Amino acid sequence: MDSFSGLESFVRAADLLSFAEAGRALGISASAVGKNVARLEQQLGLRLFQRTTRQVRLTQEGALFHLSLIHISEPTRPLYI
Repeated sequence: MDSFSGLESFVRAADLLSFAEAGRALGISASAVGKNVARLEQQLGLRLFQRTTRQVRLTQEGALFHLSLIHISEPTRPLYI
């Protein structure tokens, strides 16, 4: 996985709060999204999502990281904290 794939998977999963929906939007499996995000978390040394079998939620660190990526990629998009 390249770094861009991890970031793209993370942003889409954070936007949709679903690995399955993110996978559909990206044209990859939910498992691939999860693996991309897990590798990104390992590279950053941060836990970005709280995962259960039924739900995916951003951690505080994940929410801040998501906001920073959104601000970089879409500077006119409003930021909500």
